[in-house]
Amino acid sequence: MTDIEIYAWARRERRRIVTGNVEDFRRVLMQDAEMDGPGLLFTSARTVPRSRRVPGLLIASLESWLSQSGVLARPPEDWLAPMSHVEGTPDRF
Repeated sequence: MTDIEIYAWARRERRRIVTGNVEDFRRVLMQDAEMDGPGLLFTSARTVPRSRRVPGLLIASLESWLSQSGVLARPPEDWLAPMSHVEGTPDRF
């Protein structure tokens, strides 16, 4: 699927897109004339390191973001904040 197709699907399904592809998806968001799209939650491998072997930090960061009050009213473009440490996750990746 292209970025535009993913964005359209997320809009239909009322989902937020979690992505590290800031440049492309920000462009798609800006082209959305109605600005009622699915919303974007950007991640950065620098601030939220991740790997298939140890996904704990990313999962904990997503859980923290989702548990915030007013999560449904968050801006259409938001950033995932890193958790400081997750048990069982090495300090370095």
